[in-house]
Amino acid sequence: MPILRPLACLLLLFPLVPLHAQTLSPAGGGQTIAHELDACLAEAQWLSEPALACAREAGIRWEEEVERLGARLDKVLGREARLALEASRAAWEEGREADLALVEAYHGQLAEARLGDPDLLPLSRQLHRNAVWEQRARYLQRLLEGLEEQRPDPVRESP
Repeated sequence: MPILRPLACLLLLFPLVPLHAQTLSPAGGGQTIAHELDACLAEAQWLSEPALACAREAGIRWEEEVERLGARLDKVLGREARLALEASRAAWEEGREADLALVEAYHGQLAEARLGDPDLLPLSRQLHRNAVWEQRARYLQRLLEGLEEQRPDPVRESP
């Protein structure tokens, strides 16, 4: 039942993705990552190994996006805000490790209870891991967009 595999994977993903993350549209590089993942998964036809390779590549890209956005923010923020960004980054890294441990335990329990398609559990695990990074990237992107909205428009010279 090839049509049920994507549905089963999405159902496994649903419990850990907060509702606010589901309603946000990806922006910037995140939009590209999401589109490329979708295209790769479609090309892989949701077969477990090729789809897992797609998800792993997207995971690497989300990690890079978090680093890129953090560096951009660090360049444009003032001293006090940079210190707050660093504190936020440190707290997020601790929370990230806890979230990733939850993902591992959750999928371990699914495997132990023989719930879900065992061939798709590694893919589901990777997509959950990606979601942790994606949420941080989207948050940092919103901060950058907020700064851009606050920037005054350059004065146009009249001819």
